[in-house]
Amino acid sequence: MAVDFDKELTSLTAEILRDAVQVYDTSDIERWAAGLAGFGAGDVTGSFQAVTGGFTAVTGSFRAVTGSFPSLTGQFAVVGQDADTQITLKKVFRLPDRLPAVRLPQSADLARLARSAPMMAKLNALAGWLGRDGRLVDEDEDLSPDDAADAARQLGIRPEHLAYLWDYALTSGWVDLADEPDGRTWAVIGETAWRWADGDEAGTLHVWTAVFASVLARALEVAAASDRAASRKLKFRGQGVVVAVMLFMARRAGMSRAEVRKLVMDDAIGERPSSRARRAWDNWVRAHGDPARLLLTELAALRAVTVPDTDKGIVGVTPLTQWALRQQFRLDGIQIQMLSATSPRVTAAELVALVDAVSDAEFEAEAASWIGRRGLDRGARELLAFAAFSGPETRLAAVNLVRRIGIDAHRAWKDAMQRPELRGYARIALSMMAGDLPESTLPLVLDPDPEDLTWVATDLLALACGEQDPDPERIAEQFSDAIPPGEESWIFGLMAESSHAEVARLLTILARYHPDRQIAKDARRAARMAGKNRTVTRAGRAPARATAR
Repeated sequence: MAVDFDKELTSLTAEILRDAVQVYDTSDIERWAAGLAGFGAGDVTGSFQAVTGGFTAVTGSFRAVTGSFPSLTGQFAVVGQDADTQITLKKVFRLPDRLPAVRLPQSADLARLARSAPMMAKLNALAGWLGRDGRLVDEDEDLSPDDAADAARQLGIRPEHLAYLWDYALTSGWVDLADEPDGRTWAVIGETAWRWADGDEAGTLHVWTAVFASVLARALEVAAASDRAASRKLKFRGQGVVVAVMLFMARRAGMSRAEVRKLVMDDAIGERPSSRARRAWDNWVRAHGDPARLLLTELAALRAVTVPDTDKGIVGVTPLTQWALRQQFRLDGIQIQMLSATSPRVTAAELVALVDAVSDAEFEAEAASWIGRRGLDRGARELLAFAAFSGPETRLAAVNLVRRIGIDAHRAWKDAMQRPELRGYARIALSMMAGDLPESTLPLVLDPDPEDLTWVATDLLALACGEQDPDPERIAEQFSDAIPPGEESWIFGLMAESSHAEVARLLTILARYHPDRQIAKDARRAARMAGKNRTVTRAGRAPARATAR
């Protein structure tokens, strides 16, 4: 029974979110996707259009009547629409098959966090107020004025906030509507509320996710309904879903409260708003307050986000939100590795996965602790062993970690010369540190072979050419991960002697897209020289910088 109900809750979550947004403009999607390059916050300016739609709670089942959200599960067809043509989050946001890992506490800890949410306590109190007999509602599914006033008083909330809580209860299945033969409709405790009362971990998290989906889809819709005339020129539908996805994608660098406000405003009035649309927004803010602040306040009451005191402060994405969105993304065919809390048994692969999963400060602390437990040499060897069998992005991340160990990793680098996937990186690292090592350790490296840079070039090309319109900042970051800053000229001199096509292609891309003009110029010169060498194979000769002492 619990498994079946979990499926219903997952379906309900998808239905609620799918109704949030229907129509997307292709150019807006492309601008949004460009802003997500490298999974950073970016400068998001996409405008998400909406059409009419609504929710109807039906006794014994959960279904959304109209509208189409890019389904987070990819499994539930929109009413009247072929499932094969269904829009998914993955398609709308042009998401890859794999996203950076998330680091989450144990299920028991997540469940405790969910149960600590003030909004869940209010919903629980609402169910208690309804009682087993329920309350009558009108044809608009609203409580009578007397019942609404009594409910607000019993729950200790402002009367105007009851409208939000009531809507979340209906759309999440916390409250069901039962029709009688005489035409009257009763609001009764729903299956979601009963499941919450059971108290098991899995049920707690699924129920919390259903309410989370309700808040995302409905918070600003309820606000708009409070003043239809003022909201007529604004687009509020789907804003919560957009904000949640953006916060999730930008969770490593973070989004400030001001950036969230701008995101909501731009989507509500358009990237290039008319004067009428801007006046409508300003009038709304004066009369009802900032919609972004309202949304963040509701999410904070659910323990979905943490809200800073200042506009420059970063909006935090809690483990509950990361858990819920990971579940939905996975059902949409996107792989997101889940990492456990800090443990002595963390592998090199798990450490590398943390690079994009946590903040820079948290990662620095974790990496230092991980290497400290193993020792510098062993840590370097484990990371390089992982790098040899990794894809381009994770290999570069692992290589960069070993580079930061410095001279104490020289034995691991020397052994890595036996792996063709690592030989180019090893030659660079050993050549850079040769002058600082004791003479007793030499000779470390034979003259560097230009062809050993083929793997480096191939890895960087796989990352830089993953998009039709490469991001210059992303390319610069990837290049600096592979090549120590300040040593570009030496590397270019070596690469220029290569006759391999991949090396020449990489130099051409660097020349075209690298934001540093001098680096781009040096890459262009090296690309011309490498192009001449493609027809003649010749032995590479190390520039002076690489010669061991």
